[in-house]
This record gives sequence, C-alpha cells and structure tokens, in this order.
Amino acid sequence: MIEDRDGPLERYMRLLELIAAFPDRLALTDIANLSDLPKTTAHRLLKGLVKAELATGGQGGRSYSIGPRLSRILHATADTGWLEALARPILSELADASGEACYLTKLVDSRVFVAVSEAPEVRWRSYVRPGHEMPPHAAASAKAVIAYQSEELVARALAGDLPKLTVNTRNDPEWIREEFSRVRDKGYATCIGEVDEGLAAIATPVRQSDGLVLYAVGMSGPLQRLMGEKLEQNLAALSEGSRRLAAKLSIGAKLVSS
Repeated sequence: MIEDRDGPLERYMRLLELIAAFPDRLALTDIANLSDLPKTTAHRLLKGLVKAELATGGQGGRSYSIGPRLSRILHATADTGWLEALARPILSELADASGEACYLTKLVDSRVFVAVSEAPEVRWRSYVRPGHEMPPHAAASAKAVIAYQSEELVARALAGDLPKLTVNTRNDPEWIREEFSRVRDKGYATCIGEVDEGLAAIATPVRQSDGLVLYAVGMSGPLQRLMGEKLEQNLAALSEGSRRLAAKLSIGAKLVSS
C-alpha cells in the first residue's frame, strides 16, 4: 500500500502524465516548472523514466515524449474492441478484393497474436482466428513485427521452442535474424510453406506515428495462388492497408490512453 502520495512513484506518474499531455513539446525546464519540482529532481526522475523506456528525449536538449515500453503496454493490454472497430473495415476490404484471409496481428511482450481477422474461405480460418499465436520464426505476420524490435526483445522472442512445422521451416537463430534483416530491407515478410506446406502468407508492418511497429497486416491463402501473378498487387494492397491502419491506430491509442 502506498501511503505517501508525494512519494517517488507519484512523482514519476505526474511526469508521465505531463509528457503524455504535451508530447514532444516539453523540455526539462518546462517539466520542472509544471510539476513544481526542483530542476535537479525532475532531471533525475526523467533519467529513470528514459532508462526504463517509459519516456524518450532529454539528450541534446530534445523534448520528452512517451517511450516505446509504455506504448507497448498500452497496446498490449487494451481491450480489443477498439482495435476491431478500426481494423475490421480495412481487413474486410482487403479480403473482399483478394479473396484471401486477411488479419491484424499485435505484439504482446515478445509474442505475436492475431487480433482481428476476416477469412472468406473456411479452410484457412483456423490459422488466423483471433487469439492464435503466430510462430516468430515461420509466420509472415510475426516476422513483420519482430523484425523491427530491439535486439533484447528479438532474443526473448527466439528463446522459446522454435519447432520444425514443415520441411520448409527454418529454426536456426542466425538464419532467422537474417530473415528479419530481409524483412526490413523489403518492407514485407513472407511465409512460403513454413507453417503448412500448402499455405503461404505475406505481411506488412504497421508503422505508427511514433515509429513503433506493434502490429502487422497479413494475408494467407493457398501457396500457388497467393505467391502467383497477383503477388505484387496483393503486397501493394497490404501496404496501403497498413498505412491506413497506422493512422487510425495512432488516433485510437491516444483516445484509449485519455
């Protein structure tokens, strides 16, 4: 039980609330004045928040903003209702246009789960049902998220069991890290018979306004059909869907946090 309302935790929370209210607009002096703290105390608390990745800024006089760890917590713990409301119309458009299963995955700690899905064909629905965990070494929508995380988070994602799901699955960490590098270079990820020998998937990262990648938009279907002549068309549609979702999710996250 915290009895001292003006104790260290309360001071950290006050600073986080200020930073959230005025993102990228408050320098150290502003925060000290608004929080009624000595500048040295505010600086010490801010250093702690930055070290814990709950805030960013400070170096070179940069203003402060909410850090990646706090953003991950917000998105990972938020009710999926708002995600579904924002994502489903876009996923429905993608599924109708392509005829393939389309879905949104999200990062929860170091694991990737399906959040929302639209699957015209019953056969593929089990692969993309909400709550289904995507293997980080094989699933396109997991690769498209994990590839953009810190080395510490990547290490945690690959620390668990990485099963050989098919003859095409690669589970050696060095190859997987090279695959993540290819994802960053190309801007999209693929799964070519790595989860099911007859199944393929493509996915693009959802880059939020703060630069974080916590989500990906994926498309799955029969290998021959998905990786055939419509591949470039489907990738373009996914990229556009990810761009539209990024704008909506950034707004949604702000509304949820407030």
